[in-house]
Amino acid sequence: MKQHVLLLASLVVWGPLALSQEGARYPLVAVEDGDTITVQVGGEIKRLQLAGIDAPEDLVNPKLTRDQGRTGLSSETLMRLGNAATSHLKRLISPGDKVRVVGDLAASDRYGRIPVFVYKDKRSLNATMVADGYAMVLQRSSIAQEIKSELFALQQQAQGEKRGLWGSHNAETVRWSGL
Repeated sequence: MKQHVLLLASLVVWGPLALSQEGARYPLVAVEDGDTITVQVGGEIKRLQLAGIDAPEDLVNPKLTRDQGRTGLSSETLMRLGNAATSHLKRLISPGDKVRVVGDLAASDRYGRIPVFVYKDKRSLNATMVADGYAMVLQRSSIAQEIKSELFALQQQAQGEKRGLWGSHNAETVRWSGL
């Protein structure tokens, strides 16, 4: 819990420096999967990726195929993990909820998503998904090392306490995470 508070405090202090419209809140349109949401920004729908984290896939796509090859797990098993992660994020936020976005809304990743930190109230959804055991930290993420270290601490705690997927599907989650 202490680590979660430290992460949230650092994200609150560090994050707004990169915010293009500091303090702006946007209505959630939909949760796409365990690490991707869509929000309404002005007249546009923006796809946002929760920066620095990865959740299992819940649909057949090229990443699911890569995860199958990398882990040896079936697509059904991987999608079961993905569906659990997506369901968890949907319990945290609902369409119409206002979220605060910290990051550069003009930048996008190779999948057309904008990697950002997303907050509902004062809670970072990025950190919450990891702390609750439904996402892992991306090793090759370009987020600040301090934030990445704090997310890793949350991940280790979730794994140690068998939260989320670490408890319900531990063996599969360990294989998927590569730990």
